Amino acid sequence: MAEKHEVAHTKDLEKADNRSLSIASTLSAPVDFHDEHLRSIGEKNSYYVHDLTWTEAEEKELVRIFDLKVLSWIGVMFFFLQLDRGNMSNALTDDLMLDLNINLNTVTLGTTIFILFFCAFEIPSNMVIRRVGPHRWIPFLMCLWGLATAAQVFLKDKVSFFICRALVGLFEAGYIPGIAIYLTTYYKRKEMALRLSIFWSTLSIANSFAGLISYGILHMRGIAGLAGWRWLFLIEGLLTTVIGVLSFFILPEGPTATKGMLRFSGYLTERQELIAITRLVRDDPSKADQSKKVVPKADIMRALKSTKVWPHVLIGFFGLLPATPIGGFAPLILKMLGFNGLKANLMTIPGHILSLIIMLTVSYSSDRLNERAFHGAIATAYYACCVLSLALLPLGASKYSLYVLLIFTIGGQTCWHPVNAAWIAGNTAPVGKRTIALAMYIISVNITAIAGTNVFRAEYAPRFIGGMWILFGSLIITILLFIFQRYHLRGINKKRAKITANWTLEDWKHYNETTDHIGDDRLDYVYCY
Repeated sequence: MAEKHEVAHTKDLEKADNRSLSIASTLSAPVDFHDEHLRSIGEKNSYYVHDLTWTEAEEKELVRIFDLKVLSWIGVMFFFLQLDRGNMSNALTDDLMLDLNINLNTVTLGTTIFILFFCAFEIPSNMVIRRVGPHRWIPFLMCLWGLATAAQVFLKDKVSFFICRALVGLFEAGYIPGIAIYLTTYYKRKEMALRLSIFWSTLSIANSFAGLISYGILHMRGIAGLAGWRWLFLIEGLLTTVIGVLSFFILPEGPTATKGMLRFSGYLTERQELIAITRLVRDDPSKADQSKKVVPKADIMRALKSTKVWPHVLIGFFGLLPATPIGGFAPLILKMLGFNGLKANLMTIPGHILSLIIMLTVSYSSDRLNERAFHGAIATAYYACCVLSLALLPLGASKYSLYVLLIFTIGGQTCWHPVNAAWIAGNTAPVGKRTIALAMYIISVNITAIAGTNVFRAEYAPRFIGGMWILFGSLIITILLFIFQRYHLRGINKKRAKITANWTLEDWKHYNETTDHIGDDRLDYVYCY
């Protein structure tokens, strides 16, 4: 690599002394302290250039490359993850329960087993992801859960059903928080909500296509003597495995390691690599750490004890409580109401398209305005109104009225989710603590499905009105948590600003030399809200 400082000075296109305003530490400490502190941390990374400058156009081009080359493939991977996670609801419309001699409560127990194994291995998986590298660990997991999904073609009874659900849950653990951590190595804090929204929008696209795909595959019932749902698991599982193998050769290790494999000559020039790392470190100095190590126990405890992380975890639990009973059982609810079983898979597609539109709009606005709490609260309020309408709809209402309300409800079920995930990622440091915090959050949004699946019991089908009131209550709690977290973080910022208001440069240097605070626990760390 050519001398990085030579590149920096020959490309000195515009002065960027405002870099101190873009990093996490932006309280009342003197600019000179921030500048020197950033230099000492950043230059531990061989690609960081403290005095590097670039134009806005260069940065936009860099982000565009990441969007097209990295984020797009991650979207493909997540598409197949969601197919494998959601195909159970499609299989239920093709007499899976009859073929295995099980009932809806057994399916609910299978979902619980899936979630328990998923949650149990979430943190262990994320403890090793930095050591192995997301570019290797994530494709490895993908191949395993693809094979576990395909193995469901051999299901015989409820025991084999439970075993396969456990394996799929175990191997999928770590994927989503791993991807979120991986994306933070490419994007700044204010860019994350939209990127996570694009990532999770693949969920809506997958759910939409899942109806079309399952509609075609389930018609294969009888071919080679297999039921349609067996073909569904086999085909989608094997396709996932193929994508997992390809991902080994497509996902780069990071912005500075994009050459080789199916990436050929690489994605970035030498100058772009320097810009990519320098802009990230200026935005969050903790990203200067390039070390590959297992997440230390200290970071695990920091995350588990953090009063700033737990409100987000609770938002995930209560906010996504309705997603499993409403979204997961939507095709089955429509079938119970009298709609054709196979067509019921297609009828949910408008709801997933609406979900895509709302989620992208909310996340784009959140990033653009650099605001999280009110965006999450307002989006949740829309969702709550839809659930309330399902609860209040008269018992004698037509099935078509229920269908329309169900579509609008599906449209709101994850609209705030990327905003909250980006909020955690942007407000948690160092990297080890961020990794565990994101794992905790993903655990919460999955373990809530255990409670969610038990909200809708078979004996209360098909309207589940009592369950709808429970779900409405959980969304009201979510709205309150969003508002609480805003003023909680705002209060911490004000308290830190008050403590350090009269500090001199020497006071800051003494603090830096003697404090045991790290990451977002430092007095010069500002939380966004």
